[in-house]
Amino acid sequence: MGLITAQSMHEMQNILAIIHESAGLLGDILKVNAKVDFKHRPKMESTLGHIFSQVHRGKSLLHATSRLAHAPDDDLLESCDLAVYSTIGVQLSERMARLRGSEVAFTPPTEAQPVRTGALNVLMSVYHGLYWATSGPTHNQAVAVTVAKAGSDRIVRVTAPAAAAPDVAALDHPRLLLGPDRVVLQGRELNLVFPALT
Repeated sequence: MGLITAQSMHEMQNILAIIHESAGLLGDILKVNAKVDFKHRPKMESTLGHIFSQVHRGKSLLHATSRLAHAPDDDLLESCDLAVYSTIGVQLSERMARLRGSEVAFTPPTEAQPVRTGALNVLMSVYHGLYWATSGPTHNQAVAVTVAKAGSDRIVRVTAPAAAAPDVAALDHPRLLLGPDRVVLQGRELNLVFPALT
């Protein structure tokens, strides 16, 4: 599944590249003919801007999905960079959060955070953390996600919106993935604890 997903991602990147180049050609034609005024110019220019922003968004999601496809690779089974995989986990979970009425306010780490946890377990734990935070009514509030150091551990902190009443049963999966003592709930704040790789 990982191999097929990775191959499909490369194909999708090619498709996005063609869309990007075609939109760029249309943009160039509009620039060359800048003095030619016609009724639909503003609409065409705004549509091109929308195409470029969606291509950028699509590339970002494809990159994250490609990293998901490679998460079970041998070199990522026992350890990974929490800074990278928490970011990817958030990217891959944002749609789920939006469908549940929330946005994700993520503060990405500024430096590498190597941990003794496989990439796939990090991705699944982050997803389930956001699933927990959005399991109750959220009233279009943001779920805050940060990465912090705590002694010899690294933490992904997920803070549910003030109006939310998250379902504690949603934490069963991360407890199975990380161990019950590494999933710490304090009110609206969930700490997913990963041992640092020293």
